[in-house]
Amino acid sequence: MQRGRLAQALRDAVTAVPGVSRLVGSGVVEVAAQFPGGKVPGVDMGGDAPAVYIAVSRLPVAPVAEAALSAAEQAMSAAGDDRRVRIVVADLDVDSLPEQE
Repeated sequence: MQRGRLAQALRDAVTAVPGVSRLVGSGVVEVAAQFPGGKVPGVDMGGDAPAVYIAVSRLPVAPVAEAALSAAEQAMSAAGDDRRVRIVVADLDVDSLPEQE
């Protein structure tokens, strides 16, 4: 699968996971998969293992990250790509969390 399409497939799979509020592409250094005609912020296709940088809006964080990893692995498998993928929890959207009493 073409690099751009794979990055988009990873984005779509991971952002569909409940508790993943968005991909995180900005910071000190922008994280984005760049390809002719566009880019996918929050997805890094460089190196041996693609990485997806997420913001989480649900606690506990670990199950959300695990579900995001599973979704990303399924997208990679569907694309015929057997590389490992990394999920990086880069931010926590605290405004989306339920109020604590």
